[in-house]
Amino acid sequence: MVNDVLVFTPVYRLEPETVQAIMALEWDGPLSFLLQRDNPLPGDDRATGVKNHFHQYVRGRDYFLRGNYDALLFIESDIIPPPDALKKLAALDCDVAYGCYVYRNHENPIVNIYEFYANNPVSKKQRARNMGSSLSIGDGSKWEEAKAKGIVECSGASFGCVLIKRHVMEAIPMRLEGGGHCDTPWTYDAYRWGASMWADTSVICGHKDTDGTILWPS
Repeated sequence: MVNDVLVFTPVYRLEPETVQAIMALEWDGPLSFLLQRDNPLPGDDRATGVKNHFHQYVRGRDYFLRGNYDALLFIESDIIPPPDALKKLAALDCDVAYGCYVYRNHENPIVNIYEFYANNPVSKKQRARNMGSSLSIGDGSKWEEAKAKGIVECSGASFGCVLIKRHVMEAIPMRLEGGGHCDTPWTYDAYRWGASMWADTSVICGHKDTDGTILWPS
C-alpha cells in the first residue's frame, strides 16, 4: 500500500505550470516535494544534457532510498499533471504506474505509453523479449482502444509522470546506455526484471515545449 510519497522533479527548464500542478496534487497521506536543481556540467548540448539528467536522477533516487517513503513520483520539469494524478496512479496498485502525455518536437505527437506484448508463447513464465512501441504509432486505433479501456497494461514509458514503488527503486539503479537518457535503460531493466507496469489513460498530462506551446494527448 502506498501512503508516504516523495514527488521528485529534476530541474532543467522549470515551467510555472509544472510547479502549480505539482503543488495542487491531491493526496490523503504524507507528501514530500524535492525540486532539485543540480546540473554540474556546463553547456546546453544534448550530450551534456543527458549527463546532467542522469546525475539528477541518480541523486534523486539516492535521496528517496535514504528516506522511509513508500513510492516515488517522478514529474519532469515541463510536465503538467492533473490534480488527481497521484491518487489515480496509486489506485493502480502496480509496481510502475504511468500517466499519459505526448513527446515534444514531433509533427505527429507520440504518446508515451508503450504496448505490452503477450507473454512468450513458448514459455508462459517469460515475458515477450521485445518491449512494445507507442500505442499511438500507426493508425492510432490501439491508443483509441486504450483510452476506451481507461486502465491498460503497458511495457513502460518515460519518466515524465510515473509512480514507482519502493521495492522497484531499490532493485533497479539508474544507468546510461547508447547516448540516450537514463529513463530508457531503466524502463528496459524494470520490464526484464518483471515489474508490473500499468497506465491510466485518464491521467492526461500537458507537455510544455520550448516555444511555450503546451501539448496534450488527443
